[in-house]
Amino acid sequence: MEYKGLIYHGAKDFTMETCEMPECGEKDVILRNVVASVCGSDADTWLNGGEMHYFPKDVEFGHEVACEVFQVGKGVKDVKVGDRVAPFPICTTPNSRKAGFLGGFSEYIYCTNAGYEFNLFKLPENVSYEEAALIEPMSVGLRASDVVPVSEKTVALILGAGFVGFATAVGLAARGVPRENITFADQSEFRLELMAKEDFRTVCTKREDWKEEVFRQTGSAYCVYGPGSAADYIFDCAGSIHPEKEEPTLMEEAVKMLKYGGKLIAVGVHRREVHINMQKLVFGLQHVVCGSGATKPYFEEAIRLLSEKQFDFAGKVTKTYPHGEAKQAIIDACDVHHYMKNLVDYRK
Repeated sequence: MEYKGLIYHGAKDFTMETCEMPECGEKDVILRNVVASVCGSDADTWLNGGEMHYFPKDVEFGHEVACEVFQVGKGVKDVKVGDRVAPFPICTTPNSRKAGFLGGFSEYIYCTNAGYEFNLFKLPENVSYEEAALIEPMSVGLRASDVVPVSEKTVALILGAGFVGFATAVGLAARGVPRENITFADQSEFRLELMAKEDFRTVCTKREDWKEEVFRQTGSAYCVYGPGSAADYIFDCAGSIHPEKEEPTLMEEAVKMLKYGGKLIAVGVHRREVHINMQKLVFGLQHVVCGSGATKPYFEEAIRLLSEKQFDFAGKVTKTYPHGEAKQAIIDACDVHHYMKNLVDYRK
């Protein structure tokens, strides 16, 4: 069976090509992509290449997808042709490192050792394909929000108002943190406006006094570097994808605002080296915790939250493109000042 797929060859070198699907194995299924979402890692791959994301050259890629079951192997139980599903990328292929080049920007995906609650999750009827394409990035943010204990008194600062940052805030709110206790800092006024509509606080980092504004919103506290934020936790969901920039990353700025005994949760992927003064980190009793990655419990939680409709997830989608324009969807996603989340719809 032949199909069209977007192929990664290198930085700024993507081509739509004809691919050949192998015969469906006894324990496997073939999925028809319905809607795919553009990840920040896809934008980074366009700008800088995919090596950091374990992409070899000449592969299909994309991993944020909502699908329909197209073909089922004879030995697969319970899964039926036509089922609406979201594949869990890490377990969809035998090699978990292939999750990033699952084939989300291709018409079809081959899923090995298929089974519900393992690598396939059935979609509730009230969750659209467009919403379901957001499950994977949601699960990353939800996990980030759950690596530290929170309460109704928790104050949080989230650096980066992209979709993973939003999902982190959703997770915090779902665990009892009041929305007014959550502040976003980002350079994109467009994205900050979307966060403000959800009743989160916002600070634009293009302001010269943005740190002082953060202190006003989160409260101020002692920091080993000087004035700091009283936020219990700072989540770095921004990362860095422009290796040529010289100004400090938001993560480096965060360490210099982190209160005595505070925690920094690292979520975003960094293309640049991040420099942290370890002596001050120790003297300030500061903690750095890794909060990135998608795991199945949070995949399931994302589906539940989508079905509960407490947040406007669909409103975070900026534009939807037909499959033939998948490359343009990725290129546009590099523009954080005008785009939040782009989708590719295979029905168009």
